[in-house]
Amino acid sequence: PLTSNKVIYALPMLTIKEDKGTGVVSSVPSDSPDDFTALKDLKKKPAFRGKYGIKDEMVLPFEPIPIIEIPVYGHLSAPLVCDELKIQSQNDREKLAEAKERIYLKGFYDGVMLVDGFK
Repeated sequence: PLTSNKVIYALPMLTIKEDKGTGVVSSVPSDSPDDFTALKDLKKKPAFRGKYGIKDEMVLPFEPIPIIEIPVYGHLSAPLVCDELKIQSQNDREKLAEAKERIYLKGFYDGVMLVDGFK
């Protein structure tokens, strides 16, 4: 892959419908509250990992990679807003909707892609 990570894993996410589309979606936990909480759930819930056959080394070493700088929210907007709203899991639907509303519009109009050299 064109990334500094040698391996990229396909991980489960409760909001993805496996019977519709390709079933493969890029995850951006730095700027997507849904993606951030999915990663957080996998990291903190061994039973959830076990249900899907996810090994510890597939999620525990990974943290969100900054991709977009958003005024007010910085370069890790999803973790920041999820913390502000006290979002605990993927099941906090109303709070996740509010987080997305806060982040996505601001990111679309005012966000700046972060550029780094190839590694």
